[in-house]
Order: sequence, then structure tokens, then C-alpha cells
Amino acid sequence: MDEVWRKLAEPFPPGEVQWRVEALSRDKKRALVVPYVDARTVLDRLDKVVGPEGWHDAYEVLSDAERLVKDERGERRERLCEVKCRLTVLGVTKEDVGEGDSLKAAFSDALKRAAVKFGVGRYLYRLEKQWVDYDPEKGRFTPPKLPEAEPEAEAEEEKPEAHRLIDQLLERLKEKGLGKEAARIVTKYGGYGKTPEETRKLYGELRSLLKG
Repeated sequence: MDEVWRKLAEPFPPGEVQWRVEALSRDKKRALVVPYVDARTVLDRLDKVVGPEGWHDAYEVLSDAERLVKDERGERRERLCEVKCRLTVLGVTKEDVGEGDSLKAAFSDALKRAAVKFGVGRYLYRLEKQWVDYDPEKGRFTPPKLPEAEPEAEAEEEKPEAHRLIDQLLERLKEKGLGKEAARIVTKYGGYGKTPEETRKLYGELRSLLKG
């Protein structure tokens, strides 16, 4: 399972990370931006690591109401929706609450917040917010560059041959729709196995599952 959690928490390719404006400078020519990923990217990560059958989600609408807001733009009413997401990955369940100005936005926010508890995209919260030039007329800015995930690549190179073979088997099993069954076997051995003998047994059971 340690390997599963590590893969869930891996940094996303820079092209999949987006940026949103959190604040503007007084002259509105600079913007403080923060990184994020959308819900589809989170879904793709879950499918890739544990397979579509290895996770499921459930939702509960907590609130869907309007509120009165007063700011520099005057007085107006805004819709605020709150949704709870219960996300289960390989039998482990975690939950969190998301919010938004529509139910769709609240559902997406809740899913992403629950997924963070499994490590998905958690590293984004550790990245520093950045000030960038902002065009107030077009509402545009140039996104900052993210550092490449070199440490993860180095760790992959150092992985033992037996572990790489098991990873290849797991990928083939996921392609055949056997990801959930394979995950149960991996869980039984606590990952790759605590001893060389357990690793060999794990590999043998995965091979048997693949052959049917």
C-alpha cells in the first residue's frame, strides 16, 4: 500500500497544473496566483493508480442558499453551496467539505479536498504563492513555471528490479479490469513484501491472477 499512496501523491506534470488569481495589487497590475488542478485531473490520477474499480465516491449536499454580500462593488446576493464528499480508495474512506457558487463547483471542490487526504495534489499546498504581471483589461497573466519533479524520477530509477516487475504486472492487471483483486493481494503483503520470500510469493500470486 505504501507504493499506492506514493503514486497517488506524485507531482502532476506541469502542463496539468493551472493557476488562479487569489488577490490583486491596488493598481490591479499584479496578481497573487496559486496553483491547482481540476477535478478531471484528480479522477484521472485515481483511475491510473488504483483503476476505476479501486475507488468510489459519495456526496451529500449540506447547503444551497443565497447570502447577502457587501463590498466595493456594492450590495448583492450570492449563491453558496456546500457539499460533503466521501471518497473511498481500496477500502479506506476519507471525507471533506467543498463549497462553490453552484452545486457543480461545490461537488468538484469537495472531491479535490477529499482526494488531498490521500495525498493527491497535496504538494501544491506547499508551493509558495507568486506575484505575476496582470492585464486588468484582458484579465490575463502569464502562469509561473513549476519545478520539475526530479526527486521522484530518481527514486524510480533506484527501484529494485523485482519491484519494477511487480509494477508491470499491476499495470497489466489494471488493463484487464483486475485492479481491485490485485490491490487486495498487494495489501495482504503490505506493499512489495517485507522479505524477499514475500516478494516472490506476491509476484507469484499476481502472475496466477493474470493467467486466470
